Amino acid sequence: MRRLIDRPALSPAAWSPDGQRFAYGAADGVYVAGGATAARRIAPADVATAVSWSGPLDLLAVVDRGTLWTMRPDGRDRRQITVAGFVSAAVWAPGGDRLAVVIRRAVGGTARFELWLVSRDGGFRRFVAAAPPGRAIRGPQWLPNSLYLVYGLAVPSAPVITEAWRVRIAYPDRRPVPLAGPAAEFAVAPSGSRIAYLTGPDVEDGVGRIVISRLDGTGRVTLTAEEARYAGLAWAPQSDKLAFAVLDDEAHARLWIADADGAGRLFVHDYALEFTDPSIALSAAWAPGGRRLLFGTNTGTFSGPVWVASLARR
Repeated sequence: MRRLIDRPALSPAAWSPDGQRFAYGAADGVYVAGGATAARRIAPADVATAVSWSGPLDLLAVVDRGTLWTMRPDGRDRRQITVAGFVSAAVWAPGGDRLAVVIRRAVGGTARFELWLVSRDGGFRRFVAAAPPGRAIRGPQWLPNSLYLVYGLAVPSAPVITEAWRVRIAYPDRRPVPLAGPAAEFAVAPSGSRIAYLTGPDVEDGVGRIVISRLDGTGRVTLTAEEARYAGLAWAPQSDKLAFAVLDDEAHARLWIADADGAGRLFVHDYALEFTDPSIALSAAWAPGGRRLLFGTNTGTFSGPVWVASLARR
C-alpha cells in the first residue's frame, strides 16, 4: 500500500492500456504518473473533472469545465472537440475510436441532457439518447462489444439515479435495466453481464446496501447485508470481484474486495481521509491486470491524493 501522488487529484484516475501508468485531472492541469516516475503535468486545465484513456488509440479524453479535449499521454496533439453543449462525461469505447459524451444544452429555455457518440477528432457525431424533461443523464458506461451503453437517469439536483437504461448506439434499441430501488452509485462489470449498485431506503443520504444483478434484473445478490455508507464501486477486470469502500465517518474509510457471488470478502486497507467532509466519497480503479487498485477521494467532486493497493494471489 502506498501513496502515489502528493498533489491533490480531482478526477478519478484512468489506467493506461498496459497498466503501467495512470492519468488524472487536477485544478491546474492534466497529469500522468506511474512506476518510479513522478507525476508530470502534460497539459493545462482549469478544473479537469474526468479523464478517460483509450486502449486502441493510446489517447486521453479530458473534460475541463464542460469542454472536451483529446491528447496524447505526453500532451502532444492536444485538440479541443467541439460539441453543442456543456460536457459532463466522456468515456472511450473499449474496442473502438468513439467517445460516449453526455452534454447539457438549452432547449426552449430549459436544460436538456443528451448522450452522443463522437469520434476522436470530432468529425463524426451521432445522437444516441436524450433524457426526459427534468432528468439528467449520469454515469455512461460501455458494454465490452462497444455497441451498447448503460446510463442512469436522475433529477439534476438529486444525488441518486431513479432509472438505468441500456441503449444500442447504432439504432433505436433502448431497454430498462431493472434496479431494486433508487441508486446512489452503479458500476457495470467489464464482461457486460452484471451491474452493481448502492440502494436502500436512505440512499439519498448515501446509506444503503450493495446489490449485484444481471442486466435484466435476474440473479440478484445483496453483497453487503448491513446498511452503511459505501462508495467507490469498482469491478475487477475479470468481473468476478468488486472493490468498494465503507465510509465510517468523514475522516475514515475501509477498503474491501468481495466475490461477486457473495462467497467471500477480503479486507484491504483502513484509510485515513486527508481531505474530510461529511459527504466525502471515494473513487477506485483496477489496473488492467487485476493486481493493483488505485483509490482516493478524487471523485470529480472531491479532491485528494491517489493511493495504490498491490494485490497478490494466495
